[in-house]
Amino acid sequence: MLPRNSLRLLASAALLLLGLAAGAQPTGQKPTRVLFIGNGLTASTDVPGRLAKLAAAMGRSAIVESVTADDHGLEDHWRDGRAAAAIRKGWDVVVLQQGSSMDAQSRAQLVDYSRRFAEPIRAAGARPALFMVWPPAERMRDFAEVIKSYRAAASAVDGILLPAGEAWLRAISADRRIRLYTGSVSPSTLGSDLAVLTIYLSLFPAGHQEFDEAFVAKAARALGLPGDRRDLVFDAATRAIDEPMALE
Repeated sequence: MLPRNSLRLLASAALLLLGLAAGAQPTGQKPTRVLFIGNGLTASTDVPGRLAKLAAAMGRSAIVESVTADDHGLEDHWRDGRAAAAIRKGWDVVVLQQGSSMDAQSRAQLVDYSRRFAEPIRAAGARPALFMVWPPAERMRDFAEVIKSYRAAASAVDGILLPAGEAWLRAISADRRIRLYTGSVSPSTLGSDLAVLTIYLSLFPAGHQEFDEAFVAKAARALGLPGDRRDLVFDAATRAIDEPMALE
């Protein structure tokens, strides 16, 4: 059984255009090249590697690499220099990620350094994307502020929003017992599954005829999603992409 409204959501013209803008290519054409720049929230569960494996399982060709360092924000990466060197190699999408960025100062920093990175990213022929993360487990009331920060950064650079944090909020809202965290901010396996699925569906959207029960089952197997969580996870991811929450 497909998650509620998922077929309609992933078939929408807006989402399809987003995928084309991101550089997603049909099977048999050149690979989509994706670079991640982030910290432990990207690296701890190997989000880049798992994205590449999911893409391969779904018949998409992707080359995915990363530049990560624990506790690094975008300012740290800007000063470090390794990210800039990696960007110059040439990509279709460069994904930017820092911490929760839920207060005014860190939001301003996220927007500022997203803008700084956007210039060399576009000069290299790529489009910037923002990997929205989540607040610490003890501050889940601040999900809305995290969402606002990453939306603001994506808007500031006309980038692609990868709304994993909003997908987390939707999943938690649907079932408070779901375990997406391990510790304060690190994702559990299921939390990482949800993030990877949201990123994948944002960059490689399915067309109307492709997104069916077989598609969902294949993706769920590739991720190793528990059967009793599959529909909830897909519903959270697709709604976060296609029906952004209205925030005060």
